[in-house]
Amino acid sequence: MLCWGELGSGIQHKPGSQTGDVLTGQRIQHVCSRDGVTVFVLGNGKVYIRVRGRKQKTEPGLFPHFKQQIIHFAASGTSHILFLSQAGTVYQSEVKSKDTAAATKEFSIMKPQVLKSLSEKNIIQVACGNNHSLALSKDGQLFAWGQNTYGQLGIDTKGASQPIPRCVTSLTGMPVAQITAGGGHSFALSLSGAVFGWGRNDRGQLGLKDTEDRHKPNLVKLLKCKKTIHISCGEEHTAVLTKDGLVFTFGAGSYGQLGHNSTKDEIKPRLVGYLFGKRVSQIACGSYHTLVFVASSGEIYSFGRGENGQLGNQETSDQLVPLPVNITDISDKNGTENGLTTKPAVRRILAGGNQSFAQIGDEAGLESSVDPSALHTLKRIMKVDRVLEKELDRNTIRAIVQAFSSSQSLSASFLDVSKDGHFNTNGEVSGLDMSAVYLGFVKLVKNSSVLEKVKNAVEDKLIPSLPQSPACVETLRVYIILPELIAVLTGSATLTDSLNKAILSLEESYLKILECWWSTMPYYFFKRLVDMYQKKSKQLLQLTREGTLKDNSKLHDSLTILQTLYKVNSSRRKKIPERNFCIRVMKIKYFMKLIAYPCIFDAEAKLELLNWWSARAMQWTAHNPLALNQPICLQVARQMILQDALEGLRSTRLYLCGPRIQVRFTGEASYGPGVSQEFFTLFGRELHSNGRIFQRSEDSELLWFPSWEPERDDVFYHVGILCGLAVSNGFICNFNFPLALYKKLLQVQPTLEDLKELSPVEGNSLQEVLDYEYDDTEDEFCLDFTIPRQTADGDTIYQDLIPNGSEIPVQKHNRKQYVDAYVDYKLNTSVKKQFEAFARGFRNSALPVVDVFRPEELRDLIHGNADYEWDLLEKNAGYDGYTQTDKAVRNFWEVFRNLEEEKKKRFLAFLSGSDRLPVGGIQNFQIAIINTRSSEPDSSYPRAYTCSRSLDLPNYSNIEILREKLLHAIESGEEFNAQEL
Repeated sequence: MLCWGELGSGIQHKPGSQTGDVLTGQRIQHVCSRDGVTVFVLGNGKVYIRVRGRKQKTEPGLFPHFKQQIIHFAASGTSHILFLSQAGTVYQSEVKSKDTAAATKEFSIMKPQVLKSLSEKNIIQVACGNNHSLALSKDGQLFAWGQNTYGQLGIDTKGASQPIPRCVTSLTGMPVAQITAGGGHSFALSLSGAVFGWGRNDRGQLGLKDTEDRHKPNLVKLLKCKKTIHISCGEEHTAVLTKDGLVFTFGAGSYGQLGHNSTKDEIKPRLVGYLFGKRVSQIACGSYHTLVFVASSGEIYSFGRGENGQLGNQETSDQLVPLPVNITDISDKNGTENGLTTKPAVRRILAGGNQSFAQIGDEAGLESSVDPSALHTLKRIMKVDRVLEKELDRNTIRAIVQAFSSSQSLSASFLDVSKDGHFNTNGEVSGLDMSAVYLGFVKLVKNSSVLEKVKNAVEDKLIPSLPQSPACVETLRVYIILPELIAVLTGSATLTDSLNKAILSLEESYLKILECWWSTMPYYFFKRLVDMYQKKSKQLLQLTREGTLKDNSKLHDSLTILQTLYKVNSSRRKKIPERNFCIRVMKIKYFMKLIAYPCIFDAEAKLELLNWWSARAMQWTAHNPLALNQPICLQVARQMILQDALEGLRSTRLYLCGPRIQVRFTGEASYGPGVSQEFFTLFGRELHSNGRIFQRSEDSELLWFPSWEPERDDVFYHVGILCGLAVSNGFICNFNFPLALYKKLLQVQPTLEDLKELSPVEGNSLQEVLDYEYDDTEDEFCLDFTIPRQTADGDTIYQDLIPNGSEIPVQKHNRKQYVDAYVDYKLNTSVKKQFEAFARGFRNSALPVVDVFRPEELRDLIHGNADYEWDLLEKNAGYDGYTQTDKAVRNFWEVFRNLEEEKKKRFLAFLSGSDRLPVGGIQNFQIAIINTRSSEPDSSYPRAYTCSRSLDLPNYSNIEILREKLLHAIESGEEFNAQEL
C-alpha cells in the first residue's frame, strides 16, 4: 500500500509505504480516512485504525472489538465510522475529538454498536458524509440516517436529524448500483447509469445547474446516457466516471479540485478536458483533491489542494490541472531492477480527507480481491437471472422468492449487456434482453412449487410496493417482465388484475414511457402481450354476459390496456394483425357499453354500430315531429354544386349530431338517397377542381388546407359539416384528403409518412436528411431550422421552426428534431386555424360513433373503396323475376364483362351515384336485376348500394341491342328499363 498526504507521523509529500510495520505483507482490502482517523480493513476481516493523538501515533493498532465478525468494508465521517461485516451487518462507532494544548486534536473511537434496525436487511454497501450515513441492502433498498441540515438524507424533509435509518422511498424500485456521500450531499447511481443527487448544493456539487439544496433525490439530467459507472464525492465537489473512461467534475473549485485549470465553481457536470485521450479506469476524491487512475499506462493523476502533500508531487501548492504522480521512486524491492527504476503495478486508488492511497500488485492476494473498476460491490446485487442459474436448493429457492419480492431486484435483472445496451435505457428503450427474460422463466416453470411461491411474492409484496411516480425509468422494467411471468403461470387471474391496476395507476408521463417500450418490444413478445390481454378481456366479457362478474372494473382495466396496446401497435414498425385484438360482440347493447374500446370491434361490427346509431337517430326524428334535429334539405344547381351547397348550409342551423340530409337538383323532381349520393360525388369532384378553397398538391393531387385565407371565414367549417354528413348518412364522397386529415380528426399525430403521402417530393427529401449517416450533414444539405412559406402576394418567406431557427444549422445530431419540427409545422401549426374550423363542423354533423374507427377506416368510409373485383359483382347479384340462366341475364353479364374499366366504373356510378365502393369493397355491394313486368318488386330485396337507377332487362334478349342501350344509359344517365322500347 502506497500512501501520501497527512499521515500519523506528519506530512508525506510523495508516495511511500508508510502504513506501518504491523501491516507489512498484509492484504489490505479497503482504506478510508477523515481528519485524524484512518481505517484499514484487511483481507482476513480484521480492522486496524490509525488515530492521531497526543503522541502522533504512527503505527496502526488492531481494533479489538471485532473478534467473531469478519469485516470487509468501512466508511468514515467526521463524527462516526461505519463497519460492514461479510454477513451484511452494520456497526457504527462514534468518533470523539478534543483540542489539545498544542492546538491539535486528539481522537478516540468508541465501541461499535450494531444498527439493529438494519440487522435483517443484508446490507451490501455503506457510505458516510461528515455527519450522515447511507446503507444499501442486497434487494436494492436505500437507507439514510444522521444529520439532515441540508436534506442530505433524501427523505423529503430537511432540518431534523434522524438517529434511526429511514428508507429513501422516492428511489423505491430503482436498481441502485452504488451509493456515496460528500460533506453534506449524497448520490445514488443506478445499474444503468442514472445519477441522482440530493443534499447540500451551495457550490453546485449536485450538478443540477443551480445552487439550491435538495431534500429528495434529483436526476442529474446532464449525465443521462453518459454510461456513468462510478461516483466519488469530496467535501464540496463531485467526480463521476463513465464506462468510456471520461471524467466529469462539478461543485467547488477553490483549490483546482475540478481539474479545469480554474478555481471557479461548476454548477453542472463538466468534462475534464486535460485528461483527453486517457481512458480513466478509477477515480477517488479526498476532501479537496481528486485522483484518477489510467490502467493502460499505470499512471495516477492528481489535482486540487496540495497543502498537506496529498497530491504526491513533493510540493504543498495547489494544482489546477491533472498531473501524474511519481510512484517509481520508492525504496522497496520494486524500486529498482537491474539498476533501472520501475513502476509498481497499481490496482486501486483511494482518497479521503487530506490523504491518498494506492494499492499495489505485490500485496498478497490483491489481484483476486479487488475489482479494477472499483465496482466490485455490484456483483452482490440480487438479480433474478443470476439466482435462476443456480441449483434449486433451499437457499436458492429462498433467494428467488426474495428477488421476486423486490422491484429493485427485478428491475436489475435480465439486462441487455451486449455492447452495454442497458446503459441506453431511456424513455424509448427498456434496456432489457427479452430473450433472457423468456429463458429465465422457462427454467422457473420446471418447478411448480417454486413458481407458486414466486407468484405469491409478486402479488403480495412486489406489486403493492410499485410507486405511481417512479424516480427512474429503470423501475418500469417490472411492467415488461411480469407479463412474461404471467404467461407461464396457471391460475394467474388475480395477479393479472393486480398488475393492471398498477399499470393504470402510473402517472401519465410514465405510462407514456411504458407505451414507447411496448412500441419497440420484439414482435414475438409484443404479440404475446396482446394475446394475453385479448384472452383476458374475452374471458371477463363472457363472465359479464353471464352475470357472474361482480367487479366490472376488472373488465374495463383489461380493455383499457388492450386499447392502449392497439394504439401502440399503429406506431410499431412490424404491426400485429388487427384481428388479434378483436372480440366478437353479439348484442348491440354491449356495443354501447364497450364503445370506449374500439379495438375489439372488427370492420363489420363498426359498420353495424354506425348503421344502428344512424337508424336510431332517424327513428327518433320521425317519431318527434317537433324535434330540432330535422333533416337538412339542400337545393343545388348542377352547374353550381359547391357554391349552392355552402350557401344552403349557411342558412341551416345544426342542433344535434348526425342529422339526415336530402338533396334536390334544381329543375329535377326526383330526390332520395340516390340523388343525395350523386350530389356528394359531384361535390367531391368540384371541390378537387375548384382550387379556391383547398390547395392541391402538385405531385399527389391530394387536397390540403392552404396557406392563404379563404374568401369566407366559414368555408372550412361548412366543408367539415358536409364531411360529417357523408359519414353519418352513409354516402361516399371522395374529398381527396390525405390520411393526415383523418388522423387529426381522431386525435392521432401525423408523421413523416403522412407528409410523404400528401407531398411525396417534400417528404422524401426529408427522409434523405434522416437517412444521411455521414457527419457533413450541414455541408451536404445546407439547411437551417426554417421552412419556406408563400404569402398572399405570392412571395416566399422563411418561417422559423424553432426560436432563432435561421441561425441554427441542421447537423447530424439535430436532424431528427428538424424533420419532426418541419412535419409538425406543415401538418399542424401552419393550418391550425383552418383545421380547427373544419373539425368543429365535422364534429357538429358526424355521429359520435366515428371515434370507433381508425383513421384509415374513416377515410375509406367517406372516400369509398377503389378495389374493383368485378367478378364479385356478378357473383353477388340478386334476381327478381329472373334466374341466373335466363338469356337476358347471360347477355347482360357478357356485355358488362367486355366493357372497358372506365365504362364499368361509370355503370357503377349509374347504379349508385358513385364510382367508388363502400367499405369492404365490391363484396359489400349487391345489385338486384328485376323483371318489373313479371311481378311487383319486393321493397325489402337487397338492391344496389343506393338504388338510384333501376335495372330491368325483359326485352333485351338481343345482345347487340342490350349493349347499345346499356352504353346509352351509362352516357346519358337515363333510366334503363323496358319502357324505353
